[in-house]
Amino acid sequence: MINRAITTAAFDAVGLDALGPASGQLASLWAEDAPTFDATAMTMTVTSPARWHAMVGGVVVWTRAGAPGLTDASGTALTGELALVRFHPQAVLRLRELARLRFDGGAVRATRPLPVSAVIVGGTPPPELADLFENGSLPPDLVAAGDPISGGTVSFHDIRGLIIDPVAVACVFRDLMQGFPSLLRNGAGTTVDLTNPTGGAIATAAGLATGRRLHLIDLFGRPWSDEADRDGVRLGTGARLGAGPHDWGADALTPTGPTIRVGLLPDGTLLGTALTAPPLSTAGTPTPSLPREFFRVAVVDAPLHLAGNRSGRDVHGVPAADEATRREVAPPVREGDVSLLTTGQAVLGGANEIVGLPGIELVVSPRIANDVDLPAARAERWPASPAPTTAVEDLAGSTVERARRDATAAYVGDTADVVVTWPAGALPGEAFVRVFPRVDPGPAIVPLALSEFSRRGDGASGIALAATGLSVLLTDPFRVRGGARPADPTLIFDLLIVSRGPSGLRARLLGSLTVEVGTGGTAPPRPTVTNEFAAVPDDRKGICPAPVLGLPPTAPASETDPVLAAFGEAAPRESPRLWTMARTDALIAGHDGATPGTWRALLSPAIFDARSLRGDPRLGSPGVPAGPEEYAPGVRVTGALAQLIARAALRRTHHLVRRLPELNDTRWDPIPGAVGGVTGAVLQSVADTVESPELRAALTTAVADNLPVTWNDVIALIGPMLPPNMASLVGAIPTPTAGDRWVEEMRREAMAAHHGRRDTQYSLRWALAHARQLVYIESALLSATGLGGDPHEVDLIALLTSRLGSQKDLRVVLVLPKRMPFGPGYESFAQRLHLARNAAVQALVAAGGRRVVVYHPVGFPGRPEQLRGMLAVVDDVWMLAGTSTFSRRGLTFDGGVDLTVVGHELADGVCRTIRDVRRDAMARQLGLRPPTLGSGETADPRWARLADQRSAFELFRETLDNGGEGEIEALWPGLPEAELPAVDVQLADPDGRDAPALLSAFASVLASLGPDRL
Repeated sequence: MINRAITTAAFDAVGLDALGPASGQLASLWAEDAPTFDATAMTMTVTSPARWHAMVGGVVVWTRAGAPGLTDASGTALTGELALVRFHPQAVLRLRELARLRFDGGAVRATRPLPVSAVIVGGTPPPELADLFENGSLPPDLVAAGDPISGGTVSFHDIRGLIIDPVAVACVFRDLMQGFPSLLRNGAGTTVDLTNPTGGAIATAAGLATGRRLHLIDLFGRPWSDEADRDGVRLGTGARLGAGPHDWGADALTPTGPTIRVGLLPDGTLLGTALTAPPLSTAGTPTPSLPREFFRVAVVDAPLHLAGNRSGRDVHGVPAADEATRREVAPPVREGDVSLLTTGQAVLGGANEIVGLPGIELVVSPRIANDVDLPAARAERWPASPAPTTAVEDLAGSTVERARRDATAAYVGDTADVVVTWPAGALPGEAFVRVFPRVDPGPAIVPLALSEFSRRGDGASGIALAATGLSVLLTDPFRVRGGARPADPTLIFDLLIVSRGPSGLRARLLGSLTVEVGTGGTAPPRPTVTNEFAAVPDDRKGICPAPVLGLPPTAPASETDPVLAAFGEAAPRESPRLWTMARTDALIAGHDGATPGTWRALLSPAIFDARSLRGDPRLGSPGVPAGPEEYAPGVRVTGALAQLIARAALRRTHHLVRRLPELNDTRWDPIPGAVGGVTGAVLQSVADTVESPELRAALTTAVADNLPVTWNDVIALIGPMLPPNMASLVGAIPTPTAGDRWVEEMRREAMAAHHGRRDTQYSLRWALAHARQLVYIESALLSATGLGGDPHEVDLIALLTSRLGSQKDLRVVLVLPKRMPFGPGYESFAQRLHLARNAAVQALVAAGGRRVVVYHPVGFPGRPEQLRGMLAVVDDVWMLAGTSTFSRRGLTFDGGVDLTVVGHELADGVCRTIRDVRRDAMARQLGLRPPTLGSGETADPRWARLADQRSAFELFRETLDNGGEGEIEALWPGLPEAELPAVDVQLADPDGRDAPALLSAFASVLASLGPDRL
């Protein structure tokens, strides 16, 4: 066993050599001959038989497959035969920390990119490499600093695989050895090599060039390309810049317009202001000296990064948008702060916080229930909430035995509901208790041949009191659905007990308990609820119950008109929709009532009723009523970005006639000086016609596409065309400050009525077209998003497939629900989407092989989790969260609202906010929690692995290879089509352009659903 004495003796004997390659020790003799330098390519070369030496300890891998995760100065991945030298990760961390202390004066963030690997091209590989297949690699060899490798051309690469000026690397390593002499490894050169530029000494390499260099990239790692018709950057008053590298003197790097953000990499802050070169610290002995410096700066064109290419030409290889998208009002870009809410309990708690604000509140959801006990705040969770009212007790062995033995059950009256009761003392005081009845899942969950396998039903739950025990009510546990209930049955159930006694949280699951069901039971009293939704005026609510979601409509559909319009302005407003269409957005926005005041908002795909009130799924959602396994994460938003979500909510709660006068209020004025941790845009996806069906009928496409830019001119043109219910707009006059808002809203509404909107489609296309490292997508649906050749159709599956083929380091994680989120009567629709999902996954796997992981999330063990909406993260630098789905239906037909953001704080070359969102989402899939700061608890090593994109992917790859380990499930393909026929793909997964005509063509098929299911 290693102890302090042994460790001390080792360090006394050999110094840092005791740590091996992890020490961070460096070589002062880089090569066996003087290298040459190519400033444009950012490479150095020594000619064989002279060899490069390992500059840092690690491993060397000779390969014929190239290094697809590393790029040259042009941004092209390295291919062909080469030697990849991976520096030891602990050595990299130690060197980075020393560099931060020495060059940045101990600042928290590092301003200079440091290498994590080196590549030698054109070297002399071991002979056995020639015996390998075309993409073969030799096993890694351990190398220490100073060990010879090969001649050839060397390049250095940072944590994201981007190339670094090699002279600047030599200057950094040389200065570190001068400032920290113990870093020079014995046998890897001498101190003379630090100052005497002879042969292959590091002093030779460090003297090949001087000056400060600046390299510009976009956040995806692509060399920055200046577009003449868009904003760009320049140094001082000089010419606009491309990628470079450029000489960076005293002039500041300055954006040429308001859409540009710039930030230092690897650690910096994206800002819209000028950026000067960071000063070199003067502290230390000797004083730090870097004759050659290299800086990398990310340049972000915010509208392009967030909303995609909506122009009429190709930009960075991304095709032009269709004509309607080019003409429509583009999503505005604003700043704010965001946080991910990973449980329904947090989402509804966050909603409760917002609707309690003193100013205007707007609430939108497919359904808004007033009978759900909302958490008071988003932070409420078990075991602190609900607060105990009596003494808390631990879960003891004797209690477990009584819980098994003392349960009784009885039918309630003449219903099929069953009450299960435990007497006082049979359960721990203040413990959460949940009963899962064993049920037959049927063919919707497993193939018919396996349908006799049972699973856990939703069941019922409650909190036990030591003095009175507990009774819980199981609704129709035998699933008779109105039929005759079984006589004298045996109830089989699993029992979960989650205690919160003095010893802390303890959970125990008791399986396959049985109890005979008698008669004469009494249902326990319904608890009182606190629900702030009830206090929101109905005219500030928007709903859209859709049968495709399993929500009964307020009125049957017309048998002839596929447009279900709500012109009467009943409160709450039920938004117009098409047959079979869902409007999945759930939005909460609240204003504090001040002038100008502040907004807070929340966006989620959750349905605001009991099904969404879910907590920690691995513990059975303790502290909240039992329900289905639903996962509908939300995003809480503040700042000017929250005002954009409020505008989206206003479109759902207020018809245009009421909406425009409301926009006169100063709370809708632009928020001055708004800042935040992210820049974002609010995106909408919706079919044509439904935003304002009256405008579709009243205005021609030519008129809608070319409305004037002043309100008086708009009304002069369209006033005579407006229907009677919009006549009040003819004489309306906006206040001067709101005039632009009125025109923008009318132009937006008119074009949406004729063309729909597909903002999210174009945003996703931009991100996926630039993906290099990891695409992480949680989506309720997955299918090809374009099936035709029309300009408005974009197939994102084909794009991602192509990207997997061209970017050999790209990995994809897809999180998809086992059950399609369709309501009763839509089984043939779900079947078509299963087939479409299978085809999409097969195409992606064919292109990426084991670089693609697809799985189903699991809630409580044995219970597949339903997932709603979409969360997408690309390379940890682009994020989208909201209510759309990755399908043609979800991006063009169903109504949805999404938020896309770029984080301002950069860490390790990515956006810290986005990385943390992705990590939290992945951790939830594995039932992981981050370690509590200051608690001294040991973190689960999987939590650390989730920080890095590649290691996070490999963790899920390993978990899936191990059968899911009870945390996730492999993809289920659905039923064979012979067992469940599917409807036409054009009907199940429609495109939203000219949707009414499409639905009319399928009128006979739709009639079979019945008017109450359209």
